[in-house]
Amino acid sequence: MNVELHDIIVDELCDQKSIAALIWLISQGRELEASYQKRTFFISFHNSAGRVSIWIDKQEQAFNSVEELIEAAEINGNKLIDIWNDIHIDTLF
Repeated sequence: MNVELHDIIVDELCDQKSIAALIWLISQGRELEASYQKRTFFISFHNSAGRVSIWIDKQEQAFNSVEELIEAAEINGNKLIDIWNDIHIDTLF
């Protein structure tokens, strides 16, 4: 069985909700749709702009890195890093 590194990291994000896997995948151009308290949000990296954004209800919060987004982005008044364990991962694009 030939397992790709990328697939292992995807499984790490989806099965274990690894923040390190999230950082790597978003930095590699993947996009994430997830939800928290019935609010759906979308995280994407804009390579040409050199920034990463989280979109919640058509409102963008933009950051210089995935790490900064994880530490500073807010959903319902809560920092993403503080509520990460309560997030439901819907789709990894």
